[in-house]
Amino acid sequence: MPLQRYVSPDLTHFVGRRLRAQGKQYAVLRAILLERRLRARSPERRSRESYALEVHWDGRLSGNNAFRGSYVCFCDIPPGDLEVHMQKYSRFGIAFTKDFLLELGAAPVMYVPGRGRPALLPFHPYGPGVVSSNNVAFDAFWRKYARLYSRIERRGNDVPEDVRQLFDHVRGFLDVHVLSHLKFFDPYLHDEHKRNYYMEREWRVMSEVKFRLRDVRRVILPDRFAIPFRRDFPKYEGEVVFAE
Repeated sequence: MPLQRYVSPDLTHFVGRRLRAQGKQYAVLRAILLERRLRARSPERRSRESYALEVHWDGRLSGNNAFRGSYVCFCDIPPGDLEVHMQKYSRFGIAFTKDFLLELGAAPVMYVPGRGRPALLPFHPYGPGVVSSNNVAFDAFWRKYARLYSRIERRGNDVPEDVRQLFDHVRGFLDVHVLSHLKFFDPYLHDEHKRNYYMEREWRVMSEVKFRLRDVRRVILPDRFAIPFRRDFPKYEGEVVFAE
């Protein structure tokens, strides 16, 4: 049977997005491979925690700024279709099999078309003609969620302990596994637009990724770095893809 081209058996992480010089981008890739670790991006860069999650109640859920977490991002894009993604990030990447990353808790984000219509009207008083988009519906939910949290906190000891524990467990699960994995995007932007996040097909590992060199499925870099790479990693036996 023919292989499906719109997903990949591997997930790829690109490095050096904020660096202009390719030499500096390669240095980042080299450091990662030498250290055998992809560090989780943390809200507080000085934090030594392997995972942290900040909740910003004054942020907009639809603005992708209500949560800030430490995680490693990957894209689920076949190697032959990475050009658009590399134009936005860099031409230096490292890929692992999904099987390897699934054991580390990898999961895809849940994309929400912000300017799209909600499938169902959320709650009173929102009715026909009032909820104009998913952005409006989800932000209304976020405000109610924040009010619920605030009321429980203000009531303090008046809240039965079992109810507080139940709420804390439910809230913790929703924050870590659901709400912080929502990613709003504009479905009307063209594929190359930097804010068309849907094209990234993003997966996240909510902690640092430690690996052995043999766990690396693929390394992506411009061909002019082939000799330095082979010199730096003579024992690497995985695939090398040259990004022109």
